[in-house]
Amino acid sequence: MYKNLEVISKVEHKDSNIKLVENFSYAKEEINAPVTVAEFYEACKNYPIVFAKDKDNVWFASIMLGYKEKQNIFVDDKGEWEKLHYIPAAIRRYPFIFINQEKSEDLILGIEKDYLSSDKKDESRKLFEKEDNSELLNGVLKFLNQFQNDAKVTSNFIKQLADWDLLEEKVATIKTASNEQYNINGFFVVNEEKMRHLSKKRKEELCEKDMIPLITAHLISLSNIQKLGIK
Repeated sequence: MYKNLEVISKVEHKDSNIKLVENFSYAKEEINAPVTVAEFYEACKNYPIVFAKDKDNVWFASIMLGYKEKQNIFVDDKGEWEKLHYIPAAIRRYPFIFINQEKSEDLILGIEKDYLSSDKKDESRKLFEKEDNSELLNGVLKFLNQFQNDAKVTSNFIKQLADWDLLEEKVATIKTASNEQYNINGFFVVNEEKMRHLSKKRKEELCEKDMIPLITAHLISLSNIQKLGIK
């Protein structure tokens, strides 16, 4: 989705504006997207929510947006997202994103370079006003910080499930209307059988940590796997 990131600098971009993102064509090749626990209740209505680990062995939640390589089935040829379907925050944050720095836990703000502009028609979308962040940029930072915080909560939530041995690795088989078959692997889901046999103390812990509604939303969402093939 991000092809040419540039770090935002108050010096280099003091006169830069941001082009308006007019549609979701940029997400047309995304077959999954990360989501946070704050999004589970909306996302579960439309997409399967599954769990996985990133290259650093950190847990995250993701929704399935397709089953063929580079084909998001929820974005049409005009770049329109399917109506009445939830659009995840990870998609909506584009063209901005936080970038990890080597040897530092601090994040820096990056942007897809093609959306930087010096055109006067984009002046209402400035990054900076004199020496200060513009209202637009402050809004972006607030959104990204909230997403980052929610992502940490999500990772801890899934790690707790893993520590309690409640996750199992699965393979999803999707059959299309034309009888094609696709297998998706490398993801984890909650094992309902193990949930049923939890000790009373463990069930109480789940309730105390408000994990039951999130687990329920995740399990409900899995019924959307087979729906991917009939879109």
